[in-house]
Amino acid sequence: MMQTPSPSPFTFVDGRVHVDVDLRIYRLVAVQKTAYRFADRCTAVLGAPNGTSIPVTLVLRAGITESSALEVARLFFQELLDQELREHLGEETRPVRALILAQAFSKTDLVRRS
Repeated sequence: MMQTPSPSPFTFVDGRVHVDVDLRIYRLVAVQKTAYRFADRCTAVLGAPNGTSIPVTLVLRAGITESSALEVARLFFQELLDQELREHLGEETRPVRALILAQAFSKTDLVRRS
């Protein structure tokens, strides 16, 4: 049985790709960092969050083909996942990093050694 392809989550119109990013999955800071990292490929225009999502418009260079634009959008989401995982790991390791920094700059030993 042949499956029909699912519709693309991206909408390409007039050199722009429109997407909604689910803020229950990706933190706003991850979206912002991804937008910054993609500044050489497109301009990411972030709209106002509306509940559980934020609209993002990727403005691409003039004359870009739809397939190239959709590839940029796909790569944007790969980077977004990477940035989200970095945020998650940073949150998990924050206490240990704070202890290491405190130990490094303390004149006394903060860790009890047996």
